[in-house]
Amino acid sequence: MRILIPTDFSELSKVAIKYAVDMSTDLKVEIKLLHVIDTSAPSRARVGSNKLQEAIKASSERAMKELLASIEKDNTHKIDISYEITSGTSIGKYVETTALKNDIDIVCIGTKGASGLKKILFGSNAASIIENSSIPVLTIPEFARYKGIKNIVYSSDFYNLEKELDLIIPFAKLMDAWIQILHIDKADEGFEGDLQQKEKSLIKDFSYQKIKMTELKINSVVLGINKFVADIDADMVIMFTHHTNFLEKVFQKSVTQNTAFQTRIPLFTFQKEV
Repeated sequence: MRILIPTDFSELSKVAIKYAVDMSTDLKVEIKLLHVIDTSAPSRARVGSNKLQEAIKASSERAMKELLASIEKDNTHKIDISYEITSGTSIGKYVETTALKNDIDIVCIGTKGASGLKKILFGSNAASIIENSSIPVLTIPEFARYKGIKNIVYSSDFYNLEKELDLIIPFAKLMDAWIQILHIDKADEGFEGDLQQKEKSLIKDFSYQKIKMTELKINSVVLGINKFVADIDADMVIMFTHHTNFLEKVFQKSVTQNTAFQTRIPLFTFQKEV
């Protein structure tokens, strides 16, 4: 599995790197680090820009070498790690371009706590990455630690269920993980039909036994997911979304509701078909 990790050399970006490195205990992992030097500064700050850019790039190269040296201490499985340093004004576009060019499977970024998830995940850089990425984005909260992935909560509205499972199941099979399909019924608009029969049908159609469907009647998506994650001790939450606006709505009450999975559980987002 090829993983692209954008880094600004902060401790938060190291959280994503640590998680990806630890995943190598269960998966064959290749990591590519990407650092984008921001060139969007005002024109007056670019006086003597050639020398300034050279100095910044040299500094970035030193920081990258130091980062690689620190990763090597934890790299007991001798993962293949490469890097790229580039310059630009939109990290989201560079992440997408780099991911496609290098046949990347997952883009992985670090996020900060309950209140921070709203501020950091939807800050300019991370929001841009999610918005522009046609490749699944795995966000790792600062307190998350890899301990295997055995229970995946797939929060679904039941639209395009089979197409979305087509994307999820290969990953679940790699981890031998349960796919816990969760539907939050907020207005008595639940699944029309027999849920257990549908579950059996999915197991048969996808030739994968570890699929379970659950429907919760609750008026909050956040509280519903949070409760279910706690009940089954989930290791990851998967959502499909058109854009970050949906995720902002989901997480807008994160501070007052103290949503536990946002501080500990990685969130895997896929672009939803339009």
